[in-house]
Amino acid sequence: MSNKEISFEASMLSLEKVIEKLESGSTSLDEMVQLYEEGIKLTHACKSKLAAAEERITTLVNEKNELKEVAGI
Repeated sequence: MSNKEISFEASMLSLEKVIEKLESGSTSLDEMVQLYEEGIKLTHACKSKLAAAEERITTLVNEKNELKEVAGI
């Protein structure tokens, strides 16, 4: 996995491919360890992207007949 920023969707697709390879049972132990490490990195990247997206979301709340913006979910 490169240091270049990739999208959430691309990270998820890569993670799905890693999982498929791990579940196939046709990989060597060394390759399984490498795939596991890559999967952990992709999982952290996805969690980070989701957290950043949640911070950007603004929820409108009706307070005393007035709409108020509240950060987060």
